[in-house]
Amino acid sequence: MTTLCQICNLQPFKYKCPTCYTKYCSLLCFKAHKESPCEKPSSTPSENLAGECLPLTYKFPTTDTVPIEKLQALVQSDELKECLSNPHVRDILKSLVQSQTPEASITEAMKEPIFLELAHACLKIVEPEKFHQELEKDLGSGYCGPD
Repeated sequence: MTTLCQICNLQPFKYKCPTCYTKYCSLLCFKAHKESPCEKPSSTPSENLAGECLPLTYKFPTTDTVPIEKLQALVQSDELKECLSNPHVRDILKSLVQSQTPEASITEAMKEPIFLELAHACLKIVEPEKFHQELEKDLGSGYCGPD
């Protein structure tokens, strides 16, 4: 479902006001929006990731669905934050999102030690038992990742 411009409510939005995040579709709608003062919301969308507002639930959970509590634990992980601070890791993640062949791209990414470190940081939290299995497998293949 496409979100419409919050000014004209006719066209899908293409832009967001850098101050208040109001969605608009054109320069004309942006100018109409700027005729009245706007202010930054009390919290940005990224600040709500920790789950401090509404409780999150899945509409259609499956057997592979990661529990919300574990996803929220990822947000708090210093190890994961450190991995994501690496621009190379972020570039790999961007290429995965844009890939036409995600399975092949993930296989390639898993050959990169820095990406493997990210995967391990996630697995430690989301599936600790699988993390230990992966670690044993990697140690058996000669990978000596971070301590």
